[in-house]
Amino acid sequence: MTMSVPTAPSAQLPLHKGFASAPGCRLHYTRQGSGPAVALLHASPCSAKVMAELQAAWGHEFTCFAFDLPGFGLSEAPRDGDITIPRLADLIAGGMRSIGIEQAALYGRHTGASVALELALRHPELASMILTDGLPIFAAPYTEERLKQYLPPIVPQWHGGHLTWAFFRYREQHLFWPWDAVDLERRADADLPDIAFLHRGTVELLEAAGTYARTYRAAFLHQALPRIGDVTVPAYWGNRPGDSQYKTVPRYPDGAPVEIMSRNPEQALAEELDLLRRHPATGAVPVHVSAFSEKPHADEIEDYIDTRHGPVRAYGAGLSKQGDPLLFLHDLPGSFDLDRAEIGDFFGNGPVLAFDLGGNAESPSDAPSISLWVEQIEDVLEALGWNTVSLVAKGTSAALALAFARQYPERVSEVVLSTPPLLSEDERLAWSERVPDIDPTEDGGYLLRLWHHLRDQELWYPWFNRDHSARRSTEPRIDPVRLTRYAVALLKQPHTYARIWREVLSDDLGEMLRSPPVPVRIVWSPQDIFAPSVQRHQAEHRDATPNTRL
Repeated sequence: MTMSVPTAPSAQLPLHKGFASAPGCRLHYTRQGSGPAVALLHASPCSAKVMAELQAAWGHEFTCFAFDLPGFGLSEAPRDGDITIPRLADLIAGGMRSIGIEQAALYGRHTGASVALELALRHPELASMILTDGLPIFAAPYTEERLKQYLPPIVPQWHGGHLTWAFFRYREQHLFWPWDAVDLERRADADLPDIAFLHRGTVELLEAAGTYARTYRAAFLHQALPRIGDVTVPAYWGNRPGDSQYKTVPRYPDGAPVEIMSRNPEQALAEELDLLRRHPATGAVPVHVSAFSEKPHADEIEDYIDTRHGPVRAYGAGLSKQGDPLLFLHDLPGSFDLDRAEIGDFFGNGPVLAFDLGGNAESPSDAPSISLWVEQIEDVLEALGWNTVSLVAKGTSAALALAFARQYPERVSEVVLSTPPLLSEDERLAWSERVPDIDPTEDGGYLLRLWHHLRDQELWYPWFNRDHSARRSTEPRIDPVRLTRYAVALLKQPHTYARIWREVLSDDLGEMLRSPPVPVRIVWSPQDIFAPSVQRHQAEHRDATPNTRL
């Protein structure tokens, strides 16, 4: 077979993200490229992010839609009933239709391969072909007892050990198959993935901790092999050396279109691309449209807004209401997901919007900075058609709010700073120097560094002073479930963590507050980590910036 290896693109193809409606749940997807549609379905326990390399390469010839399977990534799991492979296929089909995909070539890996198979059988009009990578084939379905062993619950622990358990659990599945059978017979014939791959999978497993077993187990109960003969669209059952399913190749019936791919990932990617070229999808490929660009706005929207620095995930409520709009800036580093309760306090008076700033959570950026965030705010306001807003800045986003107000005073009616870090120059330097490095490491230790950084912030002020005199007097918010939510959000972009801390502490807020370009109020809660700095500022400047204790 003659094949062409995809060449590295001269410029990265734009990546768009969005949500699709399916019966009983909402699905998340990413799309990249142009041309006939390809639907990519990932393995467990991952998300669509594992398909990024394929999207970037194949996007030069195809519009590649990668869906988070229900219960993984940002796709919701159905609340009721069992999750089966046929049900997953129906949900993906519903999501495809809801965003206007008339037909697509189906590509699935492991669990995603099972879903692609059922999708081709149950909704053949949506499939121009099917190509699988390691279709799960088992001699017999797993028993309930075995599934409980293989898919144990992930329970947050006070010491953070569940984070490292997830790291080594995901690592182990690349060393042994199954991961919990550690002997020579079950040793994987594969390279250990690099640390970036292992970190991504760890975060995806932790993100899906409450739902992963419901979706994952479906692959072990599905009987794929008896079903492949019923497929009516062109099909290629791909397998490759080093994969856990490679040993199942002899089980396929004679004449089945089994394709043995290269062990080399780049070569295998090229071989798969050549197969996709044989049966491109027909029918319309939908134009990417954000729900925020549709007018009039629905009252509540969660979607992405494209900015000059990439897509940002955003949440808006009360968007159909009259009144002065409010833009909520989340704590940095962080995510608006972590501040939803506080954002909710502003509902009812008018439109409210929050979004993940670049370099945080689901809004990617390799070089986050206040200047970049200012431009993203400008782009978001333009997308919404908002001329003037009130800014509410949580914690360390205070410098950003004041920077935007200084640059665009005509666009800001008021700035509200919620427990900002009103630190001296020496304090800002000390805090910046002690921010932990959470770049992923082979030993998984970075996970515990982050965990205890988050935990210690609740126990001492500042967190790096463990003297008895530095003990905080407020009830510590160290519930493991809460801390896990924070850790997962922050671990989505670990390389930016320390950089963002240093960026937001580089400005002297006290100096910026001496002559603000717009009205500024400070509100604060004793439990917030910078509350002592606000109390001190309040005592020193009683007749200056208005203060309110929450």
